Amino acid sequence: MYHRINAGTEHFPGMPLTQFRSQMQWIKKNCSPIWPEEIIDACRLSSRIRPPVVITFDDGYRDYYDSAYPILRELKIPAVMFLTTDYVDRGGLIWTEALYWAAMSSRKTNVTLPWQPDRLITLSNKEERLNFVLDCKRFLKRALDIDRRRWLSILLGSLDVLKPENEIGRQMLSWDEVRACLEGTRFGAHSHTHPIMSQLQPHEVELEIQTCRDRIKEETGQSPECFAYPNGRADDFNDNTKKILQRSGFKMAFSTMEGINGANADTFALRRQPSGASSIGNFAALIAQAGMSKYR
Repeated sequence: MYHRINAGTEHFPGMPLTQFRSQMQWIKKNCSPIWPEEIIDACRLSSRIRPPVVITFDDGYRDYYDSAYPILRELKIPAVMFLTTDYVDRGGLIWTEALYWAAMSSRKTNVTLPWQPDRLITLSNKEERLNFVLDCKRFLKRALDIDRRRWLSILLGSLDVLKPENEIGRQMLSWDEVRACLEGTRFGAHSHTHPIMSQLQPHEVELEIQTCRDRIKEETGQSPECFAYPNGRADDFNDNTKKILQRSGFKMAFSTMEGINGANADTFALRRQPSGASSIGNFAALIAQAGMSKYR
């Protein structure tokens, strides 16, 4: 599971390009990279001498086109990119990154929270600002979507940002870049605006899923069959979300819950391994579990 791949000049944290290349070279040598539509059959394999691996990317960052895709194409490794289509359509930052950028760029040295106005938080150094971002994200991800949007708007307006978003350059893929990667990439859905699905009403879930599906089909000619839940922990989606995905033509969905998928895997709650291992040895140890486990 990947998000941003950084070449060293970016405004946001991400995996260094050299680390990503090393991981892909190891996978090419030791694993069997597969397309997402092959995962169900691969889960049923009794022997995993060369573990079948699906390479996934969330959100739709431009650095996929600039940095990651050239490496994948060179090594002939397929991948799936889950797009948040509203941001591909109009640009801008996903709300979690808008919060990060505002907090790190704010002129303020202290701030109050719209959901906790009696608490004053200091922003005197980078560590305090990072902790502020983490605390806000943790709270807002658990709020009803209508409340999250309102509180986030108030908070961003109060932070007095030194450098506006439109000065940091385009962060998300364009549709032309998406189409340029079609040969080696499946494009899956990641919702239209990146809300937490379990915090929406059923009709809102359906709108998010189907709008994202339809925009991908309109721009690529291919209807996506796989979905990745925003945030993706166990309480970020539910049985209703899965039913709407199935009715909308999706064949599988990916969570961010860690683990190896085996014969008993829930195809609408597939597990993924985080990729931020500190060394290739640690990275190899994560994947090696697939060679030793039939997964509960």
